[in-house]
Amino acid sequence: MENSLLNKVYEMVNHLIHLNDLKHSLIRKGKTPYSKTCPVTGLDISMQPNNSKFLSYTGVKWYYEHDQKTFETILAPRLTDSCKTKDILIQFKEIAHSIRNVDSNPRNNTRRAIRKLLNENDSLFNNLQLIDRNKLKEAGLQSFSGTGIKEPQES
Repeated sequence: MENSLLNKVYEMVNHLIHLNDLKHSLIRKGKTPYSKTCPVTGLDISMQPNNSKFLSYTGVKWYYEHDQKTFETILAPRLTDSCKTKDILIQFKEIAHSIRNVDSNPRNNTRRAIRKLLNENDSLFNNLQLIDRNKLKEAGLQSFSGTGIKEPQES
């Protein structure tokens, strides 16, 4: 009887002392409506600054220190073979960089391809009308003003 009471008191004190860790574990499990997650990994990023959109260096380091299983299964596989032998702090940086790239690379690659297509000097006609509108929006080239070209009509 005394032992179970002591265990309950110990658990309560432990939760109070480690309330921040408990909060993060509950958020990761989806137990609170205030959870903020990384759109790439789906992991909780509430331990980062409020303006964070993706899991950053700080978040990667937090997972390494507090949730090794998540780090090993979700984050560590993002490292290239050459980065796996580098210092752990550099690995945190590389993991965060690869997470940001998942969002930005498709947009930047599309923008680069469209600009290359539109800058071709040996083209007989304007290629802008041939480019899918969704790809133009993805690349951030939604404006047709100043190009002398009418916006493509939907068919």
